[in-house]
Amino acid sequence: MNFLDDSKGLSLRPFERDDLALLRDWRNQPDIRLRTREWRPLTLEHQERWFGRITAPEAHDFMFLIEVGRGSDSPSGPVGVVGWTHWQSIDRVAEVSFYIGCPDAQQKGYATRALRLLHAWGWEGLALERAFAEVYASNTASIHLLTGLGYRYEGCLRSHVFRAGRREDSILLGLLREEWRGEVP
Repeated sequence: MNFLDDSKGLSLRPFERDDLALLRDWRNQPDIRLRTREWRPLTLEHQERWFGRITAPEAHDFMFLIEVGRGSDSPSGPVGVVGWTHWQSIDRVAEVSFYIGCPDAQQKGYATRALRLLHAWGWEGLALERAFAEVYASNTASIHLLTGLGYRYEGCLRSHVFRAGRREDSILLGLLREEWRGEVP
């Protein structure tokens, strides 16, 4: 079952237990691990614990598999992950999370399309007033993508993480509902 569709062959759907091996494989790719908070190789057990957390009744994370349908740019099938984490219903804020795990699907605009769907749902379905992101400074592609959607620079956590044998800054970006520049799918 698809949760959201963009009418151009891209859809988002909640994760199922059968997706966890694929997710583990994507998240264990060295280039993905360099850009995410996961610093160690993940096992299926790690993914099972994560799945239990995001499907619990009190969940504050809403994560989706990005799927590309037949008839759109190749490849078809699952290509990545997008979602809201650390959702706070009282404050109406959440952190955006995303990556394209399928190497053949990178640099094809799928993340942008998925983020447009996610934000449209977040503004309406979760009644978000503010979205935020933490992006490592070396991840210029994600910074560019988010600023293109209207996110603004809010600060820098200097020397915040240790990746690839060196300290790295984390860039903080934020977006208010009225600043959203994404087209509604």
